[in-house]
Amino acid sequence: MNELQQLNQLMSDSAQDAIGYIKNISNEDIDFNEAGIQQLDSILTGLSQEHNVNPFDNKMLFTVSTMLGAFIGETFRNRLGGEWFMDKSNPDAPFIVLNYAGKSYPFASVCFEKIVNDPQTSVLKYYELALNNGASSG
Repeated sequence: MNELQQLNQLMSDSAQDAIGYIKNISNEDIDFNEAGIQQLDSILTGLSQEHNVNPFDNKMLFTVSTMLGAFIGETFRNRLGGEWFMDKSNPDAPFIVLNYAGKSYPFASVCFEKIVNDPQTSVLKYYELALNNGASSG
């Protein structure tokens, strides 16, 4: 298995982990579709509120953001396609994006932003914009 296949498998597994995590913290079932991402938006708002009261450590933030970002990205991949990519341009802070039709979508970063900085950020809106960009580019 090459590095790209490994990363795609890792993110697919992370998306499945997100389903279990969401079930564990909210007792909700979530599917790889827009309704699932809408549910995820609400869950992220709750995580943001929790983070404001009792801040998560960096490892927890990275893990949760990556896992939930993987869920959004895999929903996108199921619809339009794409490949995961590890951006190592800053070796101290590598991050994962989904590449599709010449564009990169940092779904995990959007989740992080919503939890830490702006609970008004809509991951559903970002997903819809990504789909529209992807559909017009692909």
